[in-house]
Amino acid sequence: MARFKRHGFAHDREQIANSQHKTMLTDHDQDVLPRCPRLGHELTFGYCRQEAGRKPCRLILDCWWERFDVRSFLQANLPEEVMAGVERAGAAPPPPKVQSLVDLIQQAKERIAVEKPEP
Repeated sequence: MARFKRHGFAHDREQIANSQHKTMLTDHDQDVLPRCPRLGHELTFGYCRQEAGRKPCRLILDCWWERFDVRSFLQANLPEEVMAGVERAGAAPPPPKVQSLVDLIQQAKERIAVEKPEP
């Protein structure tokens, strides 16, 4: 097997070729969706990937399927239980608007409490 030096380390060409085909969770984070159907403005995939309390948005499969194979990407990068939740959330009817707003307010309070511990 051919070996060569790169940045001071010996690597097999096969290892490098295989590593180029693997995806990382953040590979598409800078991709832009021109208009989010929920929020009404431009968003990055990175936002959608961790929109709901570090979980993907429930519409992520519907919004991104035309840009890249989002289902395969998420299946390769998320734990099975999180991916199952994405599949269920996409098939379920949206939560009531008031409940959604209450949940978002609660999430914001929790984030602030973590970022600013009480003195």
